[in-house]
Amino acid sequence: MNNKEKEKLVKELYEKYPYPSRSDSSEEKLKSFALWTAKTINENNDYWEGKTILELGCGTGELSVGLALCGGKVTAIDFSKTSIKKAKLLANKKCKTNKPKYILKNILKIKENEFKKKFDVVIALGSLHHTTNAKKGFEIGCKNLSKEGVIFVGLYNKYSRLRHRIKRIVVRIIAGNDIEKRIKIGKLFFDKKIQKERIADKFGQVHESYHSINEVLEWFKEQNIEFIGSKPTYKTPIIDEINWLLNKKNAFFVMSGKKNK
Repeated sequence: MNNKEKEKLVKELYEKYPYPSRSDSSEEKLKSFALWTAKTINENNDYWEGKTILELGCGTGELSVGLALCGGKVTAIDFSKTSIKKAKLLANKKCKTNKPKYILKNILKIKENEFKKKFDVVIALGSLHHTTNAKKGFEIGCKNLSKEGVIFVGLYNKYSRLRHRIKRIVVRIIAGNDIEKRIKIGKLFFDKKIQKERIADKFGQVHESYHSINEVLEWFKEQNIEFIGSKPTYKTPIIDEINWLLNKKNAFFVMSGKKNK
């Protein structure tokens, strides 16, 4: 598949199965997503108060609404109309004031100075690896980050996601690029009890990329970003990542950094 075909199928899946579509949308639960992110840099939810935040790939809005409930001024981007619609409904239900601003757009098509301002925080958790160029998406995020602003990027790990990558290969061999067949095979062989949106994201999705700690650190260096924290923490890249694989955990990792002056 070429990149245009990949983008078309990725979008098609999220229009039909908007993700994550969480069943628990209590205020406490929504704020817990914001807290999980803040803990990457050893902060709590007070950190978000008053900060301008750009979320790249907001999905159905659970994190963006959680950030807004914690006082963040959120602009959230996604290219799925269905996801944006669900995010707006959630925001209208949970946010009496200070609602996130939602924009329907492909992350990779964000233009420089599109927002007429820079943001205190840029967040891209679980979105860039579904674009056709995760590094470019990261660079776009950095261009929209203010000096001394903080960026959070969450990606599938090159090493610790190996088990799941093998499952996806099996699904692809049997079902090809047919989204519904992929979902059916994934559910039949691997995950019979989880919700359909999650199955769709894990197996129906035809494109995802994989990245390492060292790779992301190189991205940071190129964009003048100083590393400040990660989830999980690590001491030795590759060795720790292989240990994550052996221990069947941390297939998804988050790294954060501050833009130098």
